Amino acid sequence: MNSVYIEITNVCNLHCSFCPWGKQGGFLPRNFMTEKLFERCISEAATVAEQVYFHVLGEPTLHSHFELFLKKMEQVSCAENGGNKLQLNLTTNGTTIARCGKALLASPAVRQVNFSTHAYAELPFEEAAVHLKNVLDFCKVAATERPDMYINLRLWNAGDESSKGWNNYMLEQVNFFAQDTAGKNGKAHEPITLEHFCSRHKSFLVDGRIYIHQDSRFEWPPANAAPAEKIIKGNCRALDTHCAILCDGRVVACCLDYSGQITLGHIQQNSLAEILNSPAALNIGEGFARQELRHPFCQSCTFCKRFK
Repeated sequence: MNSVYIEITNVCNLHCSFCPWGKQGGFLPRNFMTEKLFERCISEAATVAEQVYFHVLGEPTLHSHFELFLKKMEQVSCAENGGNKLQLNLTTNGTTIARCGKALLASPAVRQVNFSTHAYAELPFEEAAVHLKNVLDFCKVAATERPDMYINLRLWNAGDESSKGWNNYMLEQVNFFAQDTAGKNGKAHEPITLEHFCSRHKSFLVDGRIYIHQDSRFEWPPANAAPAEKIIKGNCRALDTHCAILCDGRVVACCLDYSGQITLGHIQQNSLAEILNSPAALNIGEGFARQELRHPFCQSCTFCKRFK
């Protein structure tokens, strides 16, 4: 297994139309993972994976203990992984990067930062432009101070005509950033446009290890999947490349299962290895290996279509 998603909070400061928090934020319980539970989660994650994320739902940098969690993660080594420390791939909307950027740059545990800049398309332009500027300022500093850090600027809204204006503006600003960098290192950079992106070429290098990536918007599975009458054909990478731990400690099979429909166990009651080897987990994983979506949640998930 590559990664464990640890949802340190399900709360977000944005209300995007494509996200369950944006649609149901007023009805979902607002949860922040406790320090004790996080310590348990990160220790258990180190026994099965090399990398972690700090989200399922939610904006992780809103947690009051975010920087403390970074420090605790640095302290955890995995004996099964040659004593190497876990690495963090942080996914953030970037609205707090001016506040938390220094901590990210200073932490050797941070491997990659993914900025969900497609969220800005639904904000007032002036506000969105400020957030983008802060993100690109962070990229500028990271290119010098942390050239080993991967940065991914996401535009996961391909096909959404209402986002086209924002996408063009963002690409314009990214191209200015790239040209400025090119002027300093003497490398020419061809401007990136929306026309460059296609199903076979979704990612373009901006500079160093900074990339811009466009993909189609996906629908989150419903909070209450109805039971299906028969097994549906399909595959998924859940329980193969990753699993997730919700902010209350429930272990779920999938990084999209924000409501805990495929709850396999509780991290405070059993080890992560025990939970991942439980009959329920093995049954679901066996189904994926046979191209069978055995759980109603999986049968209602359109993201599975990406793994044909």
